Amino acid sequence: MQRYKKISNFLMKNLYCYILLLSVAFPFSLSLASNKTDTIFYKAELESTNLPLMLKIINLEDTTQYLISSPLQSKENFPPSKVKYIEDSLSLGFKKLGIVLHLKANEDSTELKGTFTQRFLHSEIVFKKQDKDFALLRPQTPLPPFSYKEKELTFRNPECEYEFHGTLTYPEKEGKYPCVVLVSGSGAQDRNCEIYQHKPFLVIADYLTKNGYAVFRYDDRGWGYTDEKMYKGTTKDFAHDAYCAMQMLKNEDVIDQTKIGIAGHSEGGLIAQMLCAEHKDIAFAILMAAPGIDGKKVLTTQLQLQYADKPTLLEQQLNTYVNREYDTTKVSDYWLDFFVRTDPVPFIKKMRCPTLVLQGEKDFQVILEENLPQIRKNIHKKAIIKTYPDINHLFQHYNPSQPTNYASIEETISTDVLKDILDFLNSLYKK
Repeated sequence: MQRYKKISNFLMKNLYCYILLLSVAFPFSLSLASNKTDTIFYKAELESTNLPLMLKIINLEDTTQYLISSPLQSKENFPPSKVKYIEDSLSLGFKKLGIVLHLKANEDSTELKGTFTQRFLHSEIVFKKQDKDFALLRPQTPLPPFSYKEKELTFRNPECEYEFHGTLTYPEKEGKYPCVVLVSGSGAQDRNCEIYQHKPFLVIADYLTKNGYAVFRYDDRGWGYTDEKMYKGTTKDFAHDAYCAMQMLKNEDVIDQTKIGIAGHSEGGLIAQMLCAEHKDIAFAILMAAPGIDGKKVLTTQLQLQYADKPTLLEQQLNTYVNREYDTTKVSDYWLDFFVRTDPVPFIKKMRCPTLVLQGEKDFQVILEENLPQIRKNIHKKAIIKTYPDINHLFQHYNPSQPTNYASIEETISTDVLKDILDFLNSLYKK
């Protein structure tokens, strides 16, 4: 989760990993490529993140280029500020990133061993030769042509200087349809809620639309802008954004005005709680990994779990993100100050619409044992609560060896979760 860059590592939807946007290009040869023009690929993983690093060695007629990237984090490449090359050894320095990389080729050039240093992090690293470039498999991502209609829509929240853009999908057959508005968690997300090339909101929209429902997904406030002020807002402001989207949809001929509901993930679940407590015209709510405790407790338990065996780092992170005064003149602190003080229980108690609560037992960001009991205790008795034993925060089947590395998992969202959402909607509208 990442509403603002400075706090992105400690909010609901994000991974705890270092930013490793690395790339190099310089005219030296390590004798790793053949004399003809070709490209050789090497892959490594840092112990602290389990995210892949790719090294491409491009042998040209008159030079050799070396390109390093972190493909799950960015498509960008950055040149080193310093290069040292001696025989089969190579040293690269990245001043702006605080990174130093030392590599040495083995006898047959199938491995490049060395060290990776980034500020206080120092670890060994091994690049192994690959047959091809790094590629992600995302089998659930829908591809056109689609068997339903799409429409690009815009709307405004009169309280902010931003025009929101989104996509409405609805069945081909003429008629008026119930509509699900998808609301993302912390961070300026695009309409697909894309993370590591997973597009969960696109997958949800495709599945539900194929099964007879309209779905609206939109880019969050500030998406695509470089001006940080465009992102300024609290969870309450973002809730108003979502409600403005719902009001806009009432003007669409293909939407049944009385059957517009909300599905929120993570902080989006908190937004759904807030809106349903205030507005009685919301037809239903789907809470996906929604908090049941205040933001300070969410962050505290999250950090305690992550740094359970690192007390010094735990204290440092708590002091940085939880136990401090917030400077609300800063965009990031403006949001965080509201988030840590917000208790969802008063909103949950006021919810009256049909509600589906979904929670993974392997969620290490909105921790089930801390959050779900409060939701269960305070929500209305007709709410349906579903838990999943092997599901993580993004509703994937988690990888036990890399429990917070969503990128390593091919599945975007569990089909069991998709089916439960559909069954809930069908119970309301297809009796």
